[in-house]
Amino acid sequence: MSIVILKVMVALTTGLLGVWMTRTRVLELPESAFLRSAVCLQLIPSLLLFLALYVVGQREPTSDVPAYYLPVARAVLHGQVPFRDFISSYAPLFPYVGAALVSFWDSGKVFALFDIGLNAVTLLLWHLSARACFDRSTSRYSTVLFASCGHVIVQGLLGTNQSWIAAALAATALMIVRDRSVAAGLVQAMAACTTKILTHLFWPILWICAPRRSRWLVAAVIPTAAVYLVFVSLGSGSNLLYPLQYEANLRSSGNLPYLLDLFLSATGAAEQHIMDGLTATALAVTLGWLFVRCWRVPPRQRPTLLPATLTLVSLTLMLFSKKSFTGYLIFVMYPLVLMLMAAQSGMRPSNRNSRVGFLLIFNVLLVAEPSLWFHLNGWSHSLRGWLDSSDSRVAAGFVCVDLVLLGCYVYLGWLSVRCVQSTVDGAMAARNATQSVTACSLV
Repeated sequence: MSIVILKVMVALTTGLLGVWMTRTRVLELPESAFLRSAVCLQLIPSLLLFLALYVVGQREPTSDVPAYYLPVARAVLHGQVPFRDFISSYAPLFPYVGAALVSFWDSGKVFALFDIGLNAVTLLLWHLSARACFDRSTSRYSTVLFASCGHVIVQGLLGTNQSWIAAALAATALMIVRDRSVAAGLVQAMAACTTKILTHLFWPILWICAPRRSRWLVAAVIPTAAVYLVFVSLGSGSNLLYPLQYEANLRSSGNLPYLLDLFLSATGAAEQHIMDGLTATALAVTLGWLFVRCWRVPPRQRPTLLPATLTLVSLTLMLFSKKSFTGYLIFVMYPLVLMLMAAQSGMRPSNRNSRVGFLLIFNVLLVAEPSLWFHLNGWSHSLRGWLDSSDSRVAAGFVCVDLVLLGCYVYLGWLSVRCVQSTVDGAMAARNATQSVTACSLV
């Protein structure tokens, strides 16, 4: 239980530190000084915790690092080829990135150190994007709050490749903002080949928001296909779909399917198909609605859609997928904070403070929920089996935590929908006004 308390304390302490910084003169500093302050706000607690846990405390990262990351990285260092000589749950180039890290420091701690650095890169990239699309106050407020997100800091210390996907998404967004669709597509191709299947979740949104959609698509698809073809030629073809098959059999807490197990367990083998159908339907409806709403937005206005659209798609996954660990939300943590704060210039101080308070509580939930699930051995039962066991009171308490978390997802999803609608309406109004001015000038 101590690890759960530690994570909660980290989330609370760093979050409160960020709130305090928003009330100082940091937001008024020159740009370079502000960015140094924001990066220090994220890096200093992360590095201090890294030293305390992994250097002084001699602990090792948990999660997937010892069980999955290190073995495949060491296999590559011994000359083996992914999916031909060994099975991996990740993309073909993931073991090679791991091998490069392990050759630098043969310890799982190197993945945590790498993630801490990537989180700082993510902060800088998203800040540049936000500064280009939103007012100065909103972008700086969001950057400070993201820098102090306890959930991001905890995930960095775990060393998971969620931080890799987050950094790639931030780089892609910046390329889209700067009208460099080919570069944006290439970044996503690199991410697709070095991380995992979840990277593709955001491709439809990135394609819709790219200023030059066909260029983005070609730059993303062709290098990805080329890498996979290389591994097919090396004899890995029969196992390349293993990550997708493996992920399809996994489940987690913190989503609707986990709770629906109470009602669907009686359906037997059909339960998995029902849950998969629920996920596919929810994502299809969300993407379809976004396509209809956003397709006609002019190229220059499309980047402003990224925070709300990326957040909405991610929240749909978190709500409806049977495997949606809270760690996945760091993919879009900065866009989520930006969307939450985007209207701050027009909000009363009390409303802004309530959203900041919500974000603080939300971070605590994100770090606590999966830790409680594992600590309480909820992972070893179905929810129905857990509630029927001798630990039924503990299970019922955990269900309450899950319901609060799902309520937060629903609230954020509702805000995302409103933000998409207002952004699209504003972009279309601006386009119509421009067209009217142009028409009048021709008369």
